[in-house]
Amino acid sequence: MAKSKKLTTNEIVAFYSRMKKQPKLTIQKLNKSKILIEGSAKALEFLGKVVLAHSQADADDCGNGLGPRAAGSSWFRKDSTLGFYLHRLPCRKGSLAKKRAPKKHKSHSPASQDGQGPKNTTSN
Repeated sequence: MAKSKKLTTNEIVAFYSRMKKQPKLTIQKLNKSKILIEGSAKALEFLGKVVLAHSQADADDCGNGLGPRAAGSSWFRKDSTLGFYLHRLPCRKGSLAKKRAPKKHKSHSPASQDGQGPKNTTSN
């Protein structure tokens, strides 16, 4: 099997932009622990190729994203409430997920052990 040329994310976007009917994605919060990524077969293919192209990009290009109210909004249906940001590791800046992770409570009370956090909170 012949090796295919690695396309950049910009080349993927340019290719799909030339389609007569540009594929559209919907990304929404489905419930507390899941998101919904919905679209036609072409829309999901587009997303898959963007992810693959990003995974093969230069080491200096560690982040890329599209959103319904940001760069790349034309790729989303009107009912889309979320976009996506891809961040490839290793990265000189480290993991974004670790930086955004909530701090763990040191308390050993039952309220902290149920995964719900403290039951009685007060605001300043």
